[in-house]
Amino acid sequence: MLDRRRVNFFAVLVTLVLCISAASFYSSSLHWLMWDREAIGAGQWWRLLTAHLVHLDARHLLLNVFGLVLIVEILCRTMTALDLASLLLTSALGVSGLLWYLQPSLQWYAGLSGVLYGLWAAGAALTWLSGRQGLAICAGIALVVKLILFNHSVSVSYTHL
Repeated sequence: MLDRRRVNFFAVLVTLVLCISAASFYSSSLHWLMWDREAIGAGQWWRLLTAHLVHLDARHLLLNVFGLVLIVEILCRTMTALDLASLLLTSALGVSGLLWYLQPSLQWYAGLSGVLYGLWAAGAALTWLSGRQGLAICAGIALVVKLILFNHSVSVSYTHL
């Protein structure tokens, strides 16, 4: 018998992957959907969310979707599908806000990586709350090391996306 929680997570995951894929494969979608400082400043607020759906190329898309599948598989054991959807939305808006305020020289951004980092951090926090502090500390350290080693300059390198 199928576990209802896993079915709900699978539905959220499939929906998200389909949206990301559709947004990424239309050549003009990157221009209209990516996080663009000038466009957001001019009132194109949808970019705060849609930037996380578009990707630079197929490799970028596949890496982000693979990361999403792995993190969702871990989170589905402790969260509901509604919790996951709320966390995805919060992470997307949080990343966009942090980019706006903490990276004033950044002009554009595209991809799901920032949201994945938010999910990773949430997973570490949930692990901590479940009493597995050692594992949570390891997950937190791994995230910090990854960000430091591979994201030297957000405004110069897009490989982190």
